Amino acid sequence: MFRFIVLALILTCSTLNADEPTLVGAVSLDRSEQYLFPSKAVGDSFRIDVVLPILYSESETRYPVVYVTDSNYLLTSAAATQLAQATEHLPAVILVGIGYDVPSIADTSQIRVRDFSPTCDEAYIKRSSLPDHLCGGADSFIEFIEEELKPFINGKYRTKDDATLVGFSFGGLFALHALFERNDVFDRYIIGSPSIEWDEEVLFREEAEYAKHNDDLDKVVYLSVGGLEGYGTIPRVYEMYELLLSRKYPGLRVKVELLEDETHMTAINATVMRGLRSVLYSDPKYSSAK
Repeated sequence: MFRFIVLALILTCSTLNADEPTLVGAVSLDRSEQYLFPSKAVGDSFRIDVVLPILYSESETRYPVVYVTDSNYLLTSAAATQLAQATEHLPAVILVGIGYDVPSIADTSQIRVRDFSPTCDEAYIKRSSLPDHLCGGADSFIEFIEEELKPFINGKYRTKDDATLVGFSFGGLFALHALFERNDVFDRYIIGSPSIEWDEEVLFREEAEYAKHNDDLDKVVYLSVGGLEGYGTIPRVYEMYELLLSRKYPGLRVKVELLEDETHMTAINATVMRGLRSVLYSDPKYSSAK
């Protein structure tokens, strides 16, 4: 009798459990691959996330590459464009996220300042208690992308000689620095809510220095800023836009967009989606937007 009761209880519990949700694992992205990538240029390792187009395995097509900084939280925004790519509202691209092998997004806060800042901002260092060695590493980060990451991606995947850089906030600071100091690395730039205030607006000095020595800037640039942002971000972004227009560079295609009702943090998704449409479909070879 005792054995019968135990068996009945086991069968009852099994029946109940069959109707309950079952944990099957973590969320993952289709057609994605991840690498831990050591960098000699930076002296650190990066988490590299690659997301391939939906039809990548079914064709021999070569694709433009979109390099996304802050991959720990920007990659999902970029990957959300895959439906638009599949329905030809965006060209198909290879997404390459550059992030950090850390437990949480919060753990990226100081490392990203190291890689995205072209100089050290003494006021910011004092305000945030940032160690001196965790700033001013933007040139080393560019070297990592150009000399180490891009050759790996181009050798591993079917890529076109067509590279876009996506940067938001501190990543936008880095993207503008790359535009003025090393614009041979990327063809297109999506720059959202850039930290132009950094180091007494060092980006305006870099822009002036570039203009002094160059009569063209043959690039495609999309600038955005949330309509609800503070800290003087909106006027600084528009000042940078007007300044670029005033140079009358014959090869420059630049657009600025005020994202109404978006804060600094909610402007991210809109920046990525609208930015990709802007920089890719401003080019005649990708002009079949629906």
